Amino acid sequence: MTLSCDLFKIKPMDQGNQDSYGKRPLWQWVVIYGVIGLIVYGLVYYFVLSKRGVYNTPSTTTPTETVAPTTSPEATSSGVETLQEETVILTTNGFAPATLTIKAGTKVTWSNRGGANATVNSSPHPAHTDYPPLNLGSFSQGETLSLTFDKPGTYKYHNHLSPSQTGTIVVE
Repeated sequence: MTLSCDLFKIKPMDQGNQDSYGKRPLWQWVVIYGVIGLIVYGLVYYFVLSKRGVYNTPSTTTPTETVAPTTSPEATSSGVETLQEETVILTTNGFAPATLTIKAGTKVTWSNRGGANATVNSSPHPAHTDYPPLNLGSFSQGETLSLTFDKPGTYKYHNHLSPSQTGTIVVE
């Protein structure tokens, strides 16, 4: 008993048969173009979409990073301290420290070490209306944003791209 498959055999085209799509049946062309489409989509996703921070979620297996705030006074030539600076680190777990108490005139710098794009925006989410100067915008991994707080008060902020990441600056 011999089985034969006429599926991939090349048959001569009839002169009157113009709708045969060459020498392959229609379903084979659909499969071929479907596979090509998936490959193109995969390449576009890999090279374009996966590089955006919005599509990257932080891994829960990443070791946590504990960072203490730093204070670095700047002195003038007379030795008098003129400007204090504090640093808040954004990690995958949120802002560290979550609450920072400073004196009026202190410059606060936010450093992004969270592995994805983030923002520093005034509360409440999504309006950002409590303290408009605190709407510093977005910053990528490794970048920093800064703001000097001149007036006493309590200023709450958050990461607009991950609203559960919040922080507070208390200015005395």
